[in-house]
Amino acid sequence: MAAGCGGDSDDNGSGSAGDDTATTTAAESTDTTAADDSADDAGAAAEDDAGSDDASSTAGANASARVVLANGETFDFSVLCVLESQEAAGSTILFTATSYDRPYHFDLTQFGDDSFGGSATVSIYDAETFDTLWEANSMVGATLELVKDGSTITGSGTFLPAGEFGAEGVEGTVEVNC
Repeated sequence: MAAGCGGDSDDNGSGSAGDDTATTTAAESTDTTAADDSADDAGAAAEDDAGSDDASSTAGANASARVVLANGETFDFSVLCVLESQEAAGSTILFTATSYDRPYHFDLTQFGDDSFGGSATVSIYDAETFDTLWEANSMVGATLELVKDGSTITGSGTFLPAGEFGAEGVEGTVEVNC
């Protein structure tokens, strides 16, 4: 499970029951000349290190995720995706999608069969406190199945409130379009 620290950004989402969405807008820079040169150099270095497989990672403006729970809650996110298998800390991650939106963050990970028994996780957590709001985690007995078809990840399972693994869960679905 990944937890990250996002940068300072405006809270454009709403935590109310009627509109549980999380969205962000990129900050605009007024002086882009030096930043563009640095970004070009960093991008070229990253491309040299990563090879030419541009389809394996997406960070486009249209990459999105939606989690819909049977209790009526819906969460929308802009996401960063890695769709190709990768090794991390000795584990195989088949695909992942992450968002650092406000007021909620989103994390989806599908491990390989040789890593944590092929477990899958989807987490929604508070951007300020990092407290878990909802989590579906097959590693701890909750049902969760994720499927990657091209650049789309879909799944369904039982989401547990606040990561309380003994609590009664709520059925939910997830769709990620990378």
